[in-house]
Amino acid sequence: MATPVTTAAEYCTLLVKSRLLPPEEVSAQYHQWQQEKPGPDDRVDSFRRFLVARKCLTDYQAAIVQRGRADGFFLGGYKILDRIGKGQMGGVYKAVHNFGQVVALKILSASRAKNPQVLGRFQREARLLTQLDHPNVVRAFQVGESGGVHFIAMEHIEGETLADVLERRKRLPWPEVVRLATQTLDGLQHLHERRMVHRDLKPANIMLTPEPAKGKPDTTLDATVKILDVGLGRELFDDSVPESQADAKLTLEGSVLGTPDYLAPEQAKDASTADIRADLYSLGCLVHQCVAGNPPFPESNIMAQMLKHATEKAPPLSTFVSDLPNGFQQVLDKLLAKTPEARYQTPTEAALALKRFTTGGAAPAPNLQPAFKDWLESESQLEAPKLPTARPAKHDSAPALPMKPPAPAPKATAKAAPKVGTAPTPALASTPTPPRAVPTAAPIPVPVPVPLPLPPGEINVELVADSGALMAPEPDRPLWQPDRRDWIMLAVGASGVLSAVGLGYGMARLLRRKPERPESDAGSS
Repeated sequence: MATPVTTAAEYCTLLVKSRLLPPEEVSAQYHQWQQEKPGPDDRVDSFRRFLVARKCLTDYQAAIVQRGRADGFFLGGYKILDRIGKGQMGGVYKAVHNFGQVVALKILSASRAKNPQVLGRFQREARLLTQLDHPNVVRAFQVGESGGVHFIAMEHIEGETLADVLERRKRLPWPEVVRLATQTLDGLQHLHERRMVHRDLKPANIMLTPEPAKGKPDTTLDATVKILDVGLGRELFDDSVPESQADAKLTLEGSVLGTPDYLAPEQAKDASTADIRADLYSLGCLVHQCVAGNPPFPESNIMAQMLKHATEKAPPLSTFVSDLPNGFQQVLDKLLAKTPEARYQTPTEAALALKRFTTGGAAPAPNLQPAFKDWLESESQLEAPKLPTARPAKHDSAPALPMKPPAPAPKATAKAAPKVGTAPTPALASTPTPPRAVPTAAPIPVPVPVPLPLPPGEINVELVADSGALMAPEPDRPLWQPDRRDWIMLAVGASGVLSAVGLGYGMARLLRRKPERPESDAGSS
């Protein structure tokens, strides 16, 4: 178990071993700190904050070193910068490639990788994600394995979700809504052409990048839409999902039912049969919320809400706003049609219908470093490794990512740091200066996560193929452990039975009621 460092000298020794900084820079920073903030050498917190303030280390890296760890900062050609999410089954890290590209690394923990179904699903869907290449869809760059660690390198986005925007602004002007909807449709068309369906389109899964700059108008006219999802990422990287449920849900076709506020009627009946037209319905609900300030059917009762989605027409937008252009309501009505056949049949068809309302805005900007793009096209080996035939080696039992000691560094000539005052001099020659970063850098597994403050939100994409051929059979589940879909179906069935009983009872009462005799008949008798 790692022992926290107690002096700045010890900190420097571990920092050199970590290879995060070359020995010369560690020595220079140490002496600069002593000059600017003279005092005893046991002020480790002060030295750590000094390095972070000078952007030598990130908060995450500095805290890990202070806790006594010098390994696990490199994975393949990536250097770990920060942790942006951690769950029962893996972790999500912000990292930078040797060529300068910042990515989000989704890392599958060793314990979960031992499960062939989980590992197979992880690899198959990762390969699907690497097929995506569109400015309005968060993409995956690489899927692979290094030192026994399975990972996906994905696009890292700085921005805010549409849910965040709506929480702050409540509703958006229709020109902004048209622009956001058009970009979303372009992204959905890209998925549709690759026979993929989102199934959970909602404001929280629409990322807008970049955020409005401080001091400038709060608008989305300069933002680029990035479609996100929460399927695979939720099950693997969300600590709110129990481990036993995560294993089961990963093998369940159509397990992500969707969000009731944006759920197409046919998707509520059977999520596995929903196609791209269900996503168009969800987009219609999203457009309604952006313009009106709330979804079409903001019911607290899920059953009542689903019934309205299936039978009632959404209130017209003119109820909430008065400046909509002619024809906009008709486009929305077609998106919100109750049957898939009555809607637009493809995202492109819907985008063409919205085109006449487009007022412009900034075009999506490329976000790939040229050198990294060239590397992806030539050397990245996007194919995931085959499933292991032998049982994986045992890993650390700690509830975190697997560890493996780093490869021993080549010997180098010792170079002692000059003494500063009476403070002990850090050993800076235990590891040589690392060579200039190249794509073939030696892989080192990621560090064991420690309880540090995490930035809000993780970014993830999960897409499900239309054919359903990628899913494993549904595992047996005890009857006394119903899931959310079971409860909904049970409620639907119970409502139907109660309605039938009530109707039958009423008809029986009517049939049993004796007809009143005419007065003439009564007098004659």
